[in-house]
Amino acid sequence: MKKILMKAVKTSISEVMETMFFLPVEFDGESTLSECGLNKEKTLVCRLAFTGDTSGSLLIVAPRILVTEMAENFMGEAKGLLTNEHFSGTLTEMLNMVCGNALSKTDTKVPFELGIPEIIEKPDFQDKEKLTIMETTESKMAIFLKIN
Repeated sequence: MKKILMKAVKTSISEVMETMFFLPVEFDGESTLSECGLNKEKTLVCRLAFTGDTSGSLLIVAPRILVTEMAENFMGEAKGLLTNEHFSGTLTEMLNMVCGNALSKTDTKVPFELGIPEIIEKPDFQDKEKLTIMETTESKMAIFLKIN
């Protein structure tokens, strides 16, 4: 089930990032954050839990500079007019759209229910854990699908 969900998540990320944030993405495979050059200290991490036939959570790790660009594109505002609430709100909304879209593409017997996306300080993965890496025009971000 994890492979099916991950395929749906990748498709959804591509669709949402290009349509809503005007940022195409390409997938680079799996890597740790440090191996791909993402500094944990300069990222925002958002998690969204889901339940249904399969339960788990989806995490997105994005550098603050990318989240800033996403917020500017999504809201049509200059960086100087945006606050930290705009940045965290943009990332949580992006994850909500991606997860909802991905789960709706998955054939299940029990409908999925989404939790509330939240910015988290301590991610649910270890430093040596492999995450799926995506590259935008000028930055990278990572996703981690955890199945309970």
